[in-house]
Amino acid sequence: MKQITLYIFLLVAFMLTSCGGSLSPIDYVHYVENPDNGLFVSSTIKGVKYTLQYQPTDYLVMLELKSFSISPENFKEQYNRFKGMEHYVFHIDIKGAEALTAKSSDTAEKKNNLSEYFNFKVQKDIKLIEGSDTIPCRISECESSMGMFPYYSLVIGFPSRDYAGDREFLFTNKKIGTGEVTLLIKGKSIQNLPKLKMKG
Repeated sequence: MKQITLYIFLLVAFMLTSCGGSLSPIDYVHYVENPDNGLFVSSTIKGVKYTLQYQPTDYLVMLELKSFSISPENFKEQYNRFKGMEHYVFHIDIKGAEALTAKSSDTAEKKNNLSEYFNFKVQKDIKLIEGSDTIPCRISECESSMGMFPYYSLVIGFPSRDYAGDREFLFTNKKIGTGEVTLLIKGKSIQNLPKLKMKG
């Protein structure tokens, strides 16, 4: 009996993570944000934590409209705004970055200029590697949290391509002192993303 129950559980789990699986809006968001599913990754270097969240377009529409209940017409309109780009959110730990930067003998590298860097200059230091191709960052916007969150939050966009392999997110910075930062989103994690099932 236990073996049958285990078999059914594994079968359901497989169906949810296969191409034919579908999830309700709230379950879809939880799936995307769950590190176990490979779309949210992190790395800590010299005390500075970096995190990267891959944002499927369906997920991004719900975040933008702040709703799990969206009319098909409104959903399609917003979807068309975001399609054509591959979207990510990149977080950099403020406390760790400022503590490491403060050790620099160059005072120009300290807090104010670090904030300026993320607001206006970071885009050139971000790339996406897909196989043998290096894709430059097309969009980089630093979201202001007014000190409410312990990280710099960057909305990142790259031109989308018909590519099924791994994405290597590359942040080459000289401002913080952690050197080259790489975060990997596996292609199979994107390919196994369940479909979003909207009501109506």
